Amino acid sequence: MRIIFFLFAAIMSMCSLAQSVTQDGSAEHNFISGEQLKFNLNYGWFNVGSASLQVSNTIVYGADCYQVEIVGQTAGFLSLFTRVDDTWGAFIEKSDLLPLVSYSDIKEGNYTRRDEVFFDKQAHRIKVDKIRRNKKNPTKYFDYQGEMNDLMSGYLKLRNIDFNELRPSDTIKFKAFYDEIFYDFGLIYKGKKLLKFKVGKQMAHQVQPILPENDIFRGEAPITAWISADKDQLPLKIEAQMFFGHATCNLVDYKNIKFGKDYE
Repeated sequence: MRIIFFLFAAIMSMCSLAQSVTQDGSAEHNFISGEQLKFNLNYGWFNVGSASLQVSNTIVYGADCYQVEIVGQTAGFLSLFTRVDDTWGAFIEKSDLLPLVSYSDIKEGNYTRRDEVFFDKQAHRIKVDKIRRNKKNPTKYFDYQGEMNDLMSGYLKLRNIDFNELRPSDTIKFKAFYDEIFYDFGLIYKGKKLLKFKVGKQMAHQVQPILPENDIFRGEAPITAWISADKDQLPLKIEAQMFFGHATCNLVDYKNIKFGKDYE
């Protein structure tokens, strides 16, 4: 179950391009504080969970930041057998959309886990604290070069890609840090077309992530995501072929988006 929820969080962050910048040098973002998105998670024909994503303003270490948080829970028949309540979040500086702190709270049955990751952009060092069943593990440190993203900061940057500048087969490369591992990811742009989604018929950009070798996803291009081809660039749908079956994530309602109207 955690794999399905993580899939949702990870694909939302499958890019690391700089955001649009206005002529005076200030950042121009395609989202605003207060934005709320809701998704259904499905395994095959069955609804197994739901997820919500919210963006809000906050101050962290004196810096003007966004707080981005995703909450995923079991639903439908699966909730009769197990209870999952997972949260991923981050505090992301508005000036460069890079993380200052990221965190996750995992609650699955009797299992609990809390991770906190601190990004020191000046020292290019990451501090990781983990708590398992109320017991704190030894703190770990990781050094890195250049810019480094987490899941949530990658998601915000995904919302600011100028997809109209890309051509089919163009590939984007980027780096990310998650669960004590540095990842080299890629994203292939596949073009755009008019398709029907849970929130209606829309023009959408299609992208396919290039993943490191793993035992979770199956096939040469196991994941496909669709992003609305409008100013809001909302994540409309994700499909993944996994070793245990086919999983999908669909946007089902949204409100307080920057350009469009609410859909509920």
